[in-house]
Amino acid sequence: MSAGTDFRAAFEAEFEDPDLMYGTLLDQACSVLEVIERLEAQIAQDGDTVQGSRGQLVVHPAFAEVRQQRLVLSRLMRELDLTVSVTTAQAKKAAKARWQGNGR
Repeated sequence: MSAGTDFRAAFEAEFEDPDLMYGTLLDQACSVLEVIERLEAQIAQDGDTVQGSRGQLVVHPAFAEVRQQRLVLSRLMRELDLTVSVTTAQAKKAAKARWQGNGR
């Protein structure tokens, strides 16, 4: 299975059928995941560096495209309301206190 197929299956297992807008965003996110997967496979095959036009070693050009695709994926995840929140125990405790009215 591909990363896009896996993501779609996980999304559909967690959420109801998406409406047209979310379905389109989901399609785009799956496509971007598959592009990233192919680019990473190409880097794994070729190595981190490749021969440049003058024979010098240069960073594989796919790295730049992977970075761009990850930015697109991040934006799509935000549009799908699927951003991941990384919190610490201290931040959780502070948020809990605020919600309970103790953080004044």
